[in-house]
Amino acid sequence: MAKEDKQYGTHADFYGRVSEPANARALEVANALSKAFSKHIKREKVDVIIFENLNALELAKAIQNYPIILKPLLAACNIAGRAIERDLSIKNVDIYKPRINKDQAQIIAGYIKPFLPVALAVPAIAFVDRVSFIDKEIRKGKGQWEKLILEAINR
Repeated sequence: MAKEDKQYGTHADFYGRVSEPANARALEVANALSKAFSKHIKREKVDVIIFENLNALELAKAIQNYPIILKPLLAACNIAGRAIERDLSIKNVDIYKPRINKDQAQIIAGYIKPFLPVALAVPAIAFVDRVSFIDKEIRKGKGQWEKLILEAINR
């Protein structure tokens, strides 16, 4: 199927359309936060991952050796699991507990590398993952309401 025939674009297509306004907003938000909380800002030393210095093979090895990092890295890139399935044709990847082989890790790393920021603080990545995990668990619980009701009726 030719790209023109698809009813959707790739993540890179969508990203390209919103990248410039997103960058402008990020600067505006950072500036506003700095001004709004100027009396409460304190510089701290934290671990920062310099993604700019990381090549795709190193990234793939990290993902394969520590698969729990896949979801937070995807979140840092604003990439959903369905983009992995749709754009890379890697099916049934549980992004919270992935089981991926070396080839899949390399494909995914090559795909997400261009979307990673130059650098990102470890606590920020962990916090974004926490928010995503909480959201997933809440949605999962809400999605089970029919099952709970049926069990109650059957009792």
